[in-house]
Amino acid sequence: MSRPTRRGYHHGDLPAVLVREGVALLAEAGVAGFSVAKVAARAGVSSAAPYRHFPDREALLAACAAAILADLTGVLAWAAEQAGPDPVERLAATAGAYAGYVLGHRAGIDLVYSHDFGVTHREAVHEQSRRFMDVLMKLAADALPAGTSWAGVADLVYVHVSAAHGYAMLLAGGTRPPQNVEEHAARATAAARDHLTGHLARLRG
Repeated sequence: MSRPTRRGYHHGDLPAVLVREGVALLAEAGVAGFSVAKVAARAGVSSAAPYRHFPDREALLAACAAAILADLTGVLAWAAEQAGPDPVERLAATAGAYAGYVLGHRAGIDLVYSHDFGVTHREAVHEQSRRFMDVLMKLAADALPAGTSWAGVADLVYVHVSAAHGYAMLLAGGTRPPQNVEEHAARATAAARDHLTGHLARLRG
């Protein structure tokens, strides 16, 4: 399929097009296979055009990481809302949503967690990371007994995200995308529900 040439630039939305194509490239090739020239080719613009908006590769990578985090945060918030009013179900649903997102997109999770952005580009990524954690911290605080310390809430979120991430990355590590993403997401939700239920029982016992 041919790509439109320079349409994004002339319409003034080239930064958004570059980020979108950059995220898609990350899903296919990972951070090691990411380059500004490849993203420009995917967007149908010259190799020099991206530098009018992103001064270097790191700036474009940071914009992609921020976009991935923003998208993931929205997916988790939506899943919690769809789960209904029960706080445990709302938090458990985010584990399934997280696993489903990683398995369905395979885009940039290594970038979000492992890439060492320089000081110049770090803040945009960290801002989205804070929003991501704010959603989970609020959901975890609602699920835990009233008066639970910030450290106690943060510890639960850490275990919750680590379990969902580990499960998703184990499945995503193959050469082919896993089948039955919804089934795997449901398993992640069930595992998170079991963990949360057991954790609450220990706190109350």
